[in-house]
Amino acid sequence: MLIQRITTALILAPLFIWAVVALETNTLQYILIAITILGAWEYTSLIKFNQLLQKVFIVALVIIAAIVAIEYSTLVIQIAILWWMLNLYWVISYPKNTNIWYGPTSVKILTSVLLLVPMLLALIGLHQDFGYEYFLLLIFVIWGADSGAYFIGRAFGKNKLAPKVSPGKSIEGVFGGIGFAVIVMLIFLQYKDISTDQYLAYILLSVVTSSVSVLGDLFESLFKRVSGIKDSSNILPGHGGVLDRIDSLTVAAPFFVLGLSLL
Repeated sequence: MLIQRITTALILAPLFIWAVVALETNTLQYILIAITILGAWEYTSLIKFNQLLQKVFIVALVIIAAIVAIEYSTLVIQIAILWWMLNLYWVISYPKNTNIWYGPTSVKILTSVLLLVPMLLALIGLHQDFGYEYFLLLIFVIWGADSGAYFIGRAFGKNKLAPKVSPGKSIEGVFGGIGFAVIVMLIFLQYKDISTDQYLAYILLSVVTSSVSVLGDLFESLFKRVSGIKDSSNILPGHGGVLDRIDSLTVAAPFFVLGLSLL
């Protein structure tokens, strides 16, 4: 499994970084849309929409919603942030209230839109308005947070973060992830030669982004637990599904873009 994870990462990560750097936003957006489509398709398994028409409906809904909402990206991102605050409550209260966020079909359908559309719009806007460097910064902050959480959690993790949702995650791991994310940000600040009076704001952005990225992972874990599914799919050897790889990004991208616009 470890060899598969490393091999997949070594193939896909450089290709994705190349695409972010080399392609114009008008072209890159099609890759981002493809990723979103795969994520929407996998989400249907988490809500037990197993019929083909159900799956196609969710995918079509997400894409149509993104097309309609693109003119209102800022508002959509702000709504998404409020929605994620509500999701934090579902995570904290689990398994109570499961019938509210997972029971009604209408809520599960709405979740597909709120989960994926703001992320897609945030990523497209980030690349278009701020450039590939800030797009990569977001990716590296999340990767740094994931790596830090894994290694620090393995070495020092004793206090469980959310044992009912994801027993493997520890409080120590979260702080380790935040630390790694801050290091990534400090390297970026030196690379970009940003004024020192802005350092604190950028560091705070990395802390917030890496912190909320954990929520995306935990929120997907809720659906996995209720649906009894280990991975959203097996399309990525050693990594599970696309949704398993972008779960942190679903929440981190809107927060990062909004925070960046306020700096």
